[in-house]
Amino acid sequence: MAWSYSVADLNTTTSSGRLNTVRLLVGDTDTSDQLVQNEEITFALEQVGDNVYYAGSWICKAIAAKFSRMVDTQLDGALSAKYSDRVKQYQLLSIQIEAQGKKTSGKALGAFGGGISVIDMTAARDNPDRVKPAFTIDQFDNVEAVDQYITDEPNGV
Repeated sequence: MAWSYSVADLNTTTSSGRLNTVRLLVGDTDTSDQLVQNEEITFALEQVGDNVYYAGSWICKAIAAKFSRMVDTQLDGALSAKYSDRVKQYQLLSIQIEAQGKKTSGKALGAFGGGISVIDMTAARDNPDRVKPAFTIDQFDNVEAVDQYITDEPNGV
């Protein structure tokens, strides 16, 4: 089992960069307090298609499960360890990282917000293979009838 972290190698394009990015997201960057091994992060990345945010969420759940096995202890009121607080924090962090992943990579997941870009709307309208919409803006404006009405008026009005 190995543990490594390099702040100089944070990216989503290489396997080592993804591993370091997941460590950064979950806060497992302290060599003296190692929470998960490289192999566990690599496994999580494989499970979620190399998405660092979903792997980070997955790892947070694993860390929470690890701490949930431990009981809260207190010795004479002077020393205490509340693992239940750590469980709650990692569960919350898991939710936050997953939400961040949905925001930053939504297009990769197949979600698309239409009607946001004028260029995209124009390209969609001009696409000859696109099915004509049932409703359009100005669909009841008959330009030919208006032009005909104006030219047929006796006073040219």
